[in-house]
Amino acid sequence: MKSWRVHFCIVLIAGIALTSTAWAQWPSNPMVNLPLTHRIGDLVQPKLLPLSNGGWYLSWFDNPSNGYGVYVQALDAGGVHLAPLNGLQVANLNLSSTEDYGLSIDTAGNELVAFLDDREGSNIQVTAAKISPAGQLVWGPLGIQLTHNQASNNSPRIAGTSDGDVVVAWSSNSSLVLQKLDPNGSPLWGKDGVVLTDPKANYLLADLHAAENGSVIVSWVRGAGFGSPSTLLATKLSATGGALWGKQPLQIFNSGSLQFGEFPYFIPDGNGGAVFSWYSNSPTLQVYAQHIMGNGTAAFPANGSVGSNNLNNVHVSPSVSYRAATDETFLFWTEEDSNQVLNGVYGQKFDSTGAQQWGLDGLVIVPLGSDQQLFVQSVQTGTGAQVFWVDEPNFDQDTMNSVRLDGSGNQVCPQFPVSSVVSGKSRLAAGIGPSGLSAIVWQDDRTGNNNIYLQNVNNDCSLGYLPISCSQLHGAKAGCRNGNLNVDITMNNLSNDGNSLTLQVNSVDHTLPINGTHARFSAPGQGQNTLLLTDPAGCASQKTVQCP
Repeated sequence: MKSWRVHFCIVLIAGIALTSTAWAQWPSNPMVNLPLTHRIGDLVQPKLLPLSNGGWYLSWFDNPSNGYGVYVQALDAGGVHLAPLNGLQVANLNLSSTEDYGLSIDTAGNELVAFLDDREGSNIQVTAAKISPAGQLVWGPLGIQLTHNQASNNSPRIAGTSDGDVVVAWSSNSSLVLQKLDPNGSPLWGKDGVVLTDPKANYLLADLHAAENGSVIVSWVRGAGFGSPSTLLATKLSATGGALWGKQPLQIFNSGSLQFGEFPYFIPDGNGGAVFSWYSNSPTLQVYAQHIMGNGTAAFPANGSVGSNNLNNVHVSPSVSYRAATDETFLFWTEEDSNQVLNGVYGQKFDSTGAQQWGLDGLVIVPLGSDQQLFVQSVQTGTGAQVFWVDEPNFDQDTMNSVRLDGSGNQVCPQFPVSSVVSGKSRLAAGIGPSGLSAIVWQDDRTGNNNIYLQNVNNDCSLGYLPISCSQLHGAKAGCRNGNLNVDITMNNLSNDGNSLTLQVNSVDHTLPINGTHARFSAPGQGQNTLLLTDPAGCASQKTVQCP
């Protein structure tokens, strides 16, 4: 058998069936977007997590019939679904409503989910599940049940810690409980875990993330009943459950009150600290940011730095991102006039001390106008940030837009559509992968029922796949067997899974879908066959393969 080889090394592995990528890949058209499922149900509250290999973990609730169950999915770097079409069911529940829940990853690459569970006993309990990259429920079909009580258990979170363990946190009556599990699911922090409580107040969990040396940072909202202010607290627990930021929790915000129902998320700073954002309803509707360093000291002034000093407008629903290389914090939010009728999107950058860098009133991204600007999300990229938001001229007639800014607030990419489909959109969550590709996931009712959609955004703000370069080709092999001409081109990684190459065979162009890391062609040979890869072009010279 005569073969055609380019100068890359040859690696041949089993291919993925064509049907696996027929509908699941990053779309380039904002009128399309990528659906997580084709199921007719009520799919809500998506979360996503970027992976070190360029892929993504996702989770959501789905109510196909009699209750909101927990589902997960994995995408490779090309946006191709790796789990079954409609996701992997983690828990079949009978819950008639949902609360917030947790998504994380452990050091072995397993997906972690923590959620409320009604499958065991008369009371709703807290369960943690571990799903392997191969889609196996590592802790069994029921997971690890953290609670066995009659308490009011609420809004669990989960974090894979740097020592290979897992920490789960939840609200229990008026207290917080945290428990650490080893890789087998056995508790490490005693029978009752670590309990955080205040006899004079209620604690409600806000967020949880892993930090260094097996530690975690946890934040929560403190309130003393209706009419009392809601304040934001945090602490850091060591690998053994000890308090690392002092015996008393840190007061992140206590100079007013958080907006009712505000349970702010935070993001790790990569150095043992955390960056927080929130908004208040007292003394005014205002957005804030705070950076707590790894040793528990506040980098910004007490109670945080405000996004805007404009007292004529109100500022709500912030999203924060952080650039570790320069110790800069980016904050984006919905801006409203004093009557909360006109809406816009504004932003602010803070230096390492919390000083405003984009003017006293912040940076105008979308000027105040009659359309509502909702659910602002951001990720740090380049020297600045990628910002996403929903534009709503009328109820349930939403589109989604984005803009990319540099560190000076200049638009690297002017505003562009991410989803042009007019439909109800909510529950946005954004992430950014190691290549700089960002992704946004959201709840969408374009089909008449709530479904989950995603969209990627490349470094140049294009959607879908970037043009394939020669450096992304790993190898190629061609030959004739049993009268058939066979060509197998391999790629370096999965970032182009679902994309395609163009191979010219005997002066006729053929589109070769990339399935996994392989693009294959097979057809009856015609004696002397000429082969030329034309897209991408210039990677290899024309080759000839002789078939009998």
